[in-house]
Amino acid sequence: MESCLALIGSHLRKFLAEPVAPPQSPPQTAWEWKERFPDLSQLLGAYFHQDFSLEYSSHREALDDYVSDASESDLRKAADEIHEFLMLNESDQALKKSSAVLGLGVSPPHGVRLRQWLADVREILLHARQG
Repeated sequence: MESCLALIGSHLRKFLAEPVAPPQSPPQTAWEWKERFPDLSQLLGAYFHQDFSLEYSSHREALDDYVSDASESDLRKAADEIHEFLMLNESDQALKKSSAVLGLGVSPPHGVRLRQWLADVREILLHARQG
């Protein structure tokens, strides 16, 4: 019994000293995507939806509207979610599909790839309250 506890104890100490996160796998359902990325879902679904052009004249105008209403904490969470979202969606096809699931109803600005646009949005969110 003591040898089993000693063995388990050494494994627990090692894990606590250097925890290893379980491998991240992409969500499988729309519900899972929205649960995992609630702030990004709010940003894309509420500001870049299919009726976007009826409310905003540009992507930047929509983003500025989001920034003006969001708390510093919400901006940080959305930026963090964008980072994780980009890492999780390795292919452009997967990124496009999962962005649509989160509510993105428009294409990025003309001449900008979706991955680059999301990275640019992340940078804007990170620096929104600093300027």
